[in-house]
Parts: sequence; structure tokens; C-alpha cells
Amino acid sequence: MMPSRSFPVKELIVARFDAGEDLYQNIKQVVVNHAVKAGMFMVIGAVDRAKYGFYHPVKKAYTNLSWEPTSDSSLALEIVNCTGNVALLDDDVVIHAHITFTGECGEIMGGHLLEGCRVNPTAELTLLKAEGVLRRKRNNELNLALLSI
Repeated sequence: MMPSRSFPVKELIVARFDAGEDLYQNIKQVVVNHAVKAGMFMVIGAVDRAKYGFYHPVKKAYTNLSWEPTSDSSLALEIVNCTGNVALLDDDVVIHAHITFTGECGEIMGGHLLEGCRVNPTAELTLLKAEGVLRRKRNNELNLALLSI
């Protein structure tokens, strides 16, 4: 049977990020400021620089991808979806999120949210803080830190 665990939701936290701020860093800062040790979140908004990753299961490594505006592209990307969870690896906060973007022509791109997504003009975070602590444990075979349930 697959492992699962229940966490009561403690509170709803919302934050707004402004143009020029790093999306990943801001999410992590809100998590730290509110002492979240287990949670899930959603983000809507837009960015004018995107950094995201793709995990190769055969290589057991991430490829970092990026997007910046060019003369013949959108000036910004709309965040179609960004969802993630919050856990601890040892005593360090881990933000694990996937993000999907679209440009004005409707092209879709996305992957793991990385530092370097620059908010423009704004982004809104909705974070559910759960009671308790959710932990991650290093899995050397996959080269990932998996949820420990």
C-alpha cells in the first residue's frame, strides 16, 4: 500500500510579490517568516524572466532551462499554474514546486520552479500551513530528496 499521512490545516497565508522580485526566493521567505514546516501552495501572476528545471529519470539529474524576452517574443509570461509543497530536509526548508508558463501566442513551457523567475508585474501566493512537520529524505538511487511519510 502506498504511504500517506494526514495533516490538519492550521492557517491560510497570502502574499503579493512585486515587479523585479525573485519568485522562488519570495516563496521561501514567506515560508520561513511564518515558520511553515508542512504545507502546500499555489501562485498566480506573471514573470519577465523564467528559470525552471526538467528531471531526467535515466540521468538522475536536472537540466536547467530558461526564458528571456527577445525582440520577437512576449514581454512577459503568464503563470498558468504553480503548485508546490513545503517540507524539511534535515532542518532546512525545501520548496518543491512545478510551474507552467504561457506567452501571448499560447505556447506552454514549464518544469520545476528554480531561483531566477523574475516577477513582472505581480504574483500572488496562497499558502496552506499545516500542523506538524513534513520531512524529506535523500534517495541516493534517484538522486532526489523524497517525502518521508
